[in-house]
Amino acid sequence: MIRVFLVDDEIATRESIRNFFPWEESGYTLVGEAPDGEIALPMIQDSKPDILITDIRMPFMDGLELSQEIKRIMPWIKIVILSGYDDFSYAQKAISLGVQEYLLKPITSSELLTVLGRIVKSLLEEKQTKEKIESIHRRLMHGNRFMMDKLMDSLINNSADAADVPKICEQMRTLGVNLSAEYYIVLDITFTCPDGDLTPGRAALFQLADNSGGSIQLCSFNKGMKALVMGNNSNDVDDRAYSFARSALHELNSVNAQNILITMGDPIMRLADVGRSMKAARHIRHIYMHQPGRKLPAILGANDMCGQSIALESLDLQPLYEHLQYIHLEELNTVFEEYVSTLDSTEIHSTVTLNYLQMETLMTAMKLIRDVGGEPSQVLSIKQYEAGIQSDDMQSVVSASLSLLREALVYRGSHNPVHGNPAIIKARGYLAKHFSDPNLMLKDVAREVAMSNSRFSTVFAQETGYTFTEYLMALRMSKAKELLKVTSMRSSDVCFWVGYNDPHYFSYLFKKNEGMTPSEYRKKYNKQ
Repeated sequence: MIRVFLVDDEIATRESIRNFFPWEESGYTLVGEAPDGEIALPMIQDSKPDILITDIRMPFMDGLELSQEIKRIMPWIKIVILSGYDDFSYAQKAISLGVQEYLLKPITSSELLTVLGRIVKSLLEEKQTKEKIESIHRRLMHGNRFMMDKLMDSLINNSADAADVPKICEQMRTLGVNLSAEYYIVLDITFTCPDGDLTPGRAALFQLADNSGGSIQLCSFNKGMKALVMGNNSNDVDDRAYSFARSALHELNSVNAQNILITMGDPIMRLADVGRSMKAARHIRHIYMHQPGRKLPAILGANDMCGQSIALESLDLQPLYEHLQYIHLEELNTVFEEYVSTLDSTEIHSTVTLNYLQMETLMTAMKLIRDVGGEPSQVLSIKQYEAGIQSDDMQSVVSASLSLLREALVYRGSHNPVHGNPAIIKARGYLAKHFSDPNLMLKDVAREVAMSNSRFSTVFAQETGYTFTEYLMALRMSKAKELLKVTSMRSSDVCFWVGYNDPHYFSYLFKKNEGMTPSEYRKKYNKQ
């Protein structure tokens, strides 16, 4: 089935296309609709259609603005522009954005079917071209691509000296690549393929990066790819990183890649420091791959693991709890030793340092127990811990601390901990209070929890198992069913109460989800 999304501020147009176009029998499915581009954008990111049909003149965000944004973040989507105005300047602008078709209203089902048929034909042609490109990429371990791959690898993995960075930039410039930007983020992209050959996945990502306008550069490594994302400011580079990660996930899925994990480091301002961002991304990958109950595929940024700050560039002096929050028991000795080694070596045996380490160990062990609802005094051998420490003896502190922390981790592991992301918990609380606001959008909730739109959309879906749009609709439908059961409110009033402005659209969504209209649902419940 080819997936189609519809955007038009005219209810009559949406109803006509929705109700009279032969969707199922023609091999198409309508995955969503919206009255303007601003509402549509997060819904499109959630539903991932193959084709977007959009009106050109709409409030808030018109069809051209929406098309421009879609081409930036989801370039594979084909776009059909609808317009009630025979305005050549609009057509020119649409063509310059890469829009596939430009149609004048009113349109008939047969006209739309013809247009969609042409687009499907182009999709098949693109697929064939993509397969040819993938074949070419299998032989691209020489020439410019090979040279660029090696230069990017030395830059991202920090194997080049700082003094060599300008030379690398100059060499990349001669190959047609400009690495100048205000901010950078490195993505670590790992995946597997059924036959062990990662080439199709790499080729798909190279093609995706080639469509980024130069803002994404890649290099290969044995487990997948590394990507350097460039942006104008910290928010811009963060948004680009999450948008590319989502597109990369889509492309890798299309070539049947498996075990996909995309992690990203902190944004940095100097190209010479991109190695720090790489270490951050790699450290997140290491922690997540050893986390109980992990799920793949996944996209994770520096602050996405339960909203906690973790040691990214190196295991520096940060709260011990942050180092132990996600590890397995067998990693304890290594991680704790690394943590101890970060203490200033000149002060390692000082009384202040020893006292600090003892207090950190005790507080961390207690927090690990409380995380899973335990009572520290009933689990931990605190008196034994204190008795095992000899004054001014670092070895006795380390040994006793390891024993106490081991007790805490064993207890935590035996109680099946479920870690919740505080930001997503806050977002769900916000939605529970504001779901009835018809103007509520993803960006409002993202702003409430201090995340970019792309990052919030990604993290929310991974944490809840639902896209933002699915979750909000389910929340509204649940409340609508409750009102239909226990009140005598008319369906149109229920519609407005749960956050929809269009009773016809509400009825359509309700029937799509429940298999019956609101009035039929009420009758069925009353009979029961």
